[in-house]
Amino acid sequence: MQTYLKSRPVWIQLLLFIGMAMGLVMVFFLVGGIILTQITGISFLEMDDPSKWNLGDDRLVTMLRGLMLLQFLGLFLIPSLLFAYFSDPQPAKYLGLKPPSNHVYWLIAVGILILAVPLVEFTGHLNRQFPFDESTMKWITGMEEEAARTLKLLLGRSTVTDLVMNIIFIAVFAAVGEELVFRGIIQRLLIRGFKSPWAGIIIAAFLFSFFHMQFFGFLPRFLLGILLGALYWYSGSLWTAILAHFVYDAFFITLAYFNPHLVNDPQATVIDRSSIAIMALVSAVIIAALLWLMKKNSAASYNEIYDGDFPPEEKTQGQ
Repeated sequence: MQTYLKSRPVWIQLLLFIGMAMGLVMVFFLVGGIILTQITGISFLEMDDPSKWNLGDDRLVTMLRGLMLLQFLGLFLIPSLLFAYFSDPQPAKYLGLKPPSNHVYWLIAVGILILAVPLVEFTGHLNRQFPFDESTMKWITGMEEEAARTLKLLLGRSTVTDLVMNIIFIAVFAAVGEELVFRGIIQRLLIRGFKSPWAGIIIAAFLFSFFHMQFFGFLPRFLLGILLGALYWYSGSLWTAILAHFVYDAFFITLAYFNPHLVNDPQATVIDRSSIAIMALVSAVIIAALLWLMKKNSAASYNEIYDGDFPPEEKTQGQ
């Protein structure tokens, strides 16, 4: 009888997955990076200093998109699929790649993330008020400026082709890759380890936000991670979280395409700042109501999802 990884202790599974992802992404970046430098004529040393980038250089865009593809394949997609293959005789089911228990969850999932925009922007405003010391603030600001420069290079281009490419390389890759890793693998393991859906959802959301290494956006991403985790848990389908994540990112990419000031000013907001607090409150109330509705009609069951992961005496009903 074949033994699958899901029967192993959670901490061993997490270490194996992290090791698998780190090993694969190193190989992909080593081999793919050599190919990209030959194609673009740009070395990794040149890519390492965003302050010297020429934003009008098409080669930089090709290099960045190539690196994003390597990251998507080596860090997210292939490690997740391989880990699921070694974890369960039904890898797709293990990852939650099945239709939701109720088809209305497709609409609710997208609606929740779009309705979350005022709340997300308000948490971003709060995030920026956090009193860091001078040296930490300098380090954080430097990282934010690098991230902003990367986004400006990709989103600051004005052709329809660039818009489509950005939707693919940013929205599609992030939605599929990050949801597979942070909800499909990590959240699943954490819920099993803590025997509590919400403990797993919150910790996975924290790791999801921390992974981006953009601390002015930590609270907004943390909030989005919680919402995406709840969507996955209550709908029983990772596809709903992937769709919601994709629509949210594609919405902002398209918005930036038609409103270049959103790219040029990192602190620009979609919602008027004078009404953002009230709109955030309304947003929170509506989202809470929709999540309650999902929970009330959800068929998600801890014991059913984790059936076969460990002996029956270790099973505990999740809250």
